[in-house]
Amino acid sequence: MTLKRMHVDFNTITSTPVGLVKYLDDDGQLLLAENERVVLVDADGLEVEATIVPYMTARGARVCLAAPDENTWCDTISPAIPLPPVEAREVE
Repeated sequence: MTLKRMHVDFNTITSTPVGLVKYLDDDGQLLLAENERVVLVDADGLEVEATIVPYMTARGARVCLAAPDENTWCDTISPAIPLPPVEAREVE
């Protein structure tokens, strides 16, 4: 079974509730069903599998968020130009 792919901003993982990725479609409506497995991707090439979970906001609104599976984080874009090794320097 192929999981649906969703483009997200992983910066939302640090806002309340921390650890969950927030997402909405263009109309602000939910895209997916609760407990559905998806792949979240961002413009920088990060990917993670996630499960859509329900959440009740402080104002009582019921929304769905994405709970990332920590074991599935990966970077799909390898750098075109490898970075040079870090050089050890003494601090004067």
